Amino acid sequence: MPLGTIALLLAASFSLGALPLTGWAVRVFSRRDLRALGTGNVGVSAAFIHGGKLAGIAAVLAEIARGILPVLAGRFCFPDAPAIAIALLIPLVAGRYAIARGGGVTNAVWGLLVFSPPMAVSSGIWGLLVWGLAQQWWGEGDRARLFASRCGCLCTPIWVWVWRQSMPEFLAATGLALLLAAINFSQGDDMALSKSEQLFSLDDLLDAAICGDKAAKLSQLKRAGFNVPAGFILSSKEEGSSATDYVTDVTDGSKKEEVRRKKKEGRGEKKNAEHLSSIDVLIQNLKAQIQNRIIVRSSAAGEDGDISSAAGQYQTIGPVSTKSELLDAINRCRQSYWTSEAVAYRRQRQLPDTQMAVLIQPYIDSQIAGVMFSRNPLDGGSQIIIEALPGGAEAVVGGQVTPIHLEIDFSRPESLEESLSEFKNYSIIDKSIIAKLVKQAQAIEAFFHGIPQDIEWSWDGEKVWILQSRPITNLQPFWTRTIAAEVIPGAIRPLTWSINRPLTCGVWGEIFKVVLGDRASGLNFNETATLLGSHAYFNATLLGEIFRMMGLPEQGLEFLLRGQKMGKPPLGKILPSLPGLWRLVQRERALNAEFKGDRTSIFLPALQILEQEEGRGSSEAILMPNAQRPMPTYQYLSELLEKAEQIQEWLKPITYYNILGPIGLAIRKAIFRVSDEWLANDSAPEIASVRALQQLAQKLRQAAVSQSDETVSVADLAHIFAESPALQAEFKKWLDTYGYLSEVGTDIAVPTWREQPEVYQKLLISMAQKGETNLVEKGKLGLTWGQKWRLDKCQERAIVKNEISEIYARLLAHLRWNFLEIEACGLAMQVFQESGDIFYLEFGEIQQWIRSGTSVSFKDTIRERRDRLLADRDRPIPPVVYGNLLPNSQKRAIELTQSATNIIQGIPASIGRVEGFVKICRTASTDLGENAIAVVPYTDAGWAPLLLGATAIIAEVGGQLSHGAIIAREYKIPAVMNISEATTRLRDGQKVRVDGYLGTVELLE
Repeated sequence: MPLGTIALLLAASFSLGALPLTGWAVRVFSRRDLRALGTGNVGVSAAFIHGGKLAGIAAVLAEIARGILPVLAGRFCFPDAPAIAIALLIPLVAGRYAIARGGGVTNAVWGLLVFSPPMAVSSGIWGLLVWGLAQQWWGEGDRARLFASRCGCLCTPIWVWVWRQSMPEFLAATGLALLLAAINFSQGDDMALSKSEQLFSLDDLLDAAICGDKAAKLSQLKRAGFNVPAGFILSSKEEGSSATDYVTDVTDGSKKEEVRRKKKEGRGEKKNAEHLSSIDVLIQNLKAQIQNRIIVRSSAAGEDGDISSAAGQYQTIGPVSTKSELLDAINRCRQSYWTSEAVAYRRQRQLPDTQMAVLIQPYIDSQIAGVMFSRNPLDGGSQIIIEALPGGAEAVVGGQVTPIHLEIDFSRPESLEESLSEFKNYSIIDKSIIAKLVKQAQAIEAFFHGIPQDIEWSWDGEKVWILQSRPITNLQPFWTRTIAAEVIPGAIRPLTWSINRPLTCGVWGEIFKVVLGDRASGLNFNETATLLGSHAYFNATLLGEIFRMMGLPEQGLEFLLRGQKMGKPPLGKILPSLPGLWRLVQRERALNAEFKGDRTSIFLPALQILEQEEGRGSSEAILMPNAQRPMPTYQYLSELLEKAEQIQEWLKPITYYNILGPIGLAIRKAIFRVSDEWLANDSAPEIASVRALQQLAQKLRQAAVSQSDETVSVADLAHIFAESPALQAEFKKWLDTYGYLSEVGTDIAVPTWREQPEVYQKLLISMAQKGETNLVEKGKLGLTWGQKWRLDKCQERAIVKNEISEIYARLLAHLRWNFLEIEACGLAMQVFQESGDIFYLEFGEIQQWIRSGTSVSFKDTIRERRDRLLADRDRPIPPVVYGNLLPNSQKRAIELTQSATNIIQGIPASIGRVEGFVKICRTASTDLGENAIAVVPYTDAGWAPLLLGATAIIAEVGGQLSHGAIIAREYKIPAVMNISEATTRLRDGQKVRVDGYLGTVELLE
């Protein structure tokens, strides 16, 4: 069987499915764009509903031909393999859905009819029978129709087996049936949307595009078990989907003019009479459902949405009691959609004119009502804000009276209890009600994936009722330290950020554009990251939107905001992104080959050039602050600037590899289920450098002692090292090889190892004096053949990832050394006052200074930024920031020994259980001492030498794939990551127990 022919037919079928034939037919006959109408589906039913009969007939004929062609081609090319004819319908339907935005049912039905008429007819008859039974069960309506359609799809393989009794054909039909069913579940229903009146319940799963965001969110809360009053949603809609087609009044004189207009257009009186009759039936139905007084509320598309609230733009009317009052309230509510103020609001917010649904609920006789914010609406701080008044919540929202204002701090469990205990019982609101409101606010925010909520509530004497919940729109975007804390940890200076931000944002933008294609055109990837309080944050709002576009589950936002695990994406939602994901997969698969090509043609020549220039002597003086150098010229500074710009050009492609490489490795490890312990990390710079230094320490010790257990003083080892040119040469060679590493590999403001030879010489002597090398060789794992095959799929990528990391770090080190040379020139020219000043400038400011050719002073700018950085280093940095302002919380002393359990939960990183005493290590050059548990703010390659001397590791940030976790596992050191604010919560000498298997730190004193 020629595989090339099969591949060609599959590609041709997908391409045929991708052609927007139905969309073209509707454009030709009605000049309308189906993508902008109704549900946005470009299907046959949408063509009839929105394009008219001619457009619908043309669409049917086009889709019939499209469904028949692949089947005929398959039967012609492979007469002895009929299953291929069915299989060709799968890429056809996938292309139709993913690109042409259709459902593919018409194509599949006619394709199967040509393939086997008895089979197709049997499947059709079965679908009609199921429809009849469903109507008996649910009554006539969309639910029965959709159920029959889905059953018809899923039962097709059975009829294939009955009539054909061929396993390949059965499997092909099963794949087609599952794809059609998944598409059917994911697409909207234009037939249901086209009905003139719809009545939904808050107990239903509601579509915000039809019922409005307010009703959709209340529906979600009610079905999740929150106390939401029962409610019904009335959506009034005529033919088409434009808001100008709405019937906004069904009783007054303007309705008569509407009837006369429709008669002139030939629509007839019968249809209008039926329409008026249906409204009357609905009103009667509503009054039957809600016996007592009623409130009528707006629920427009875009109202209470993620980016707009439309607060106060539309009317709420109540209480109403009679049918005539209810009808009048509905009409007044709908008419409020078209007031000049509401229209101007939508124009200003760039919201389209769509529709006004009406939410009808029982009127709650409130004793107390109000609003509450699940977070401080000013800065997103950890305070729940409650405002309350006697009576209805509209008084608080209206702003005409001053309500009771309460602020409850929940930054820690203890602070929440303290805040509640401090409140006295106000004259209108009891402390027990406040506690219930706090619980509800936190639960609702958690339900909406960590998005701060503006909640309207009511207390009727027995229950707290939730009347409305919407995002606090001014607390956007959301910024998260998730991922950012590992990519570039700690406080960041302006020069580092001005270089790293465009590199990182540019690469992530390129990756997302590959996946999203044209859908990425409206996204601003320059806003992917920002600095808040001198610390890096990623834009969780933008990433959440990207996740939704990619079809990933809602838990994606919880992963960014709250560290929750992401669920599996539903097939129907991810289908539109399959072409883009496939393009990304292709790039990932080609990464090894592309990197090796660029390594030979770009990176190695670049490093060779840089090292040759360094060998000519300019960079050696950088490491000697008191070195004499001639007065620099602006010509020389311009050459250094050009060199810095060139290094950044080389950094662009290696940054792409440095981001995509680890992602690809993580995906491969997940797919092939490869454990971290299986992978050999010998080539990782942080591992190789430490092993080389340990080997040198062994040689130094052997030169000092005759027996391995003999003790030797640090002074004797230092003397032997000073008197041994061979050992000094080896140490220099080690420093030349690994001197590009630093505590934070991504921060060029942090000194490299090469700039601190005395620190690592002292470490070498300390290693030799202790005589404990921790040289752990990874033994044979005894893997099975299948496990070895899976490991092979990941090991090569792990090696390439380490090579990428080395080149990336080397280029950054050369960039740092180049800036140090510029700074040395600036110091000589009195542009800078002291060493390190240059890192408080942005790269654009350095460019402007050098290109201007004039002497400038950055003294005030540098002083201001230095003071700000020092302040930001000591302030608590929240894991999530809501809006563009850090919460103005006071610095708090955290003494966890007062907690009830004295156990802090983190992420387990390396198994083992150790008791010991804490040593706070804010830099990698800290003297750890004997048998200490190292508590570090973060871990990077540069921390490896320090961590090896620890009995256990506690890190503020990081996960199981962080540098610290890799080192800990490699050397069997117990480790716990992600202990928030560990360097301030713990103290030097404090006794703790670290359990690297459970991921806990227990305070023993």
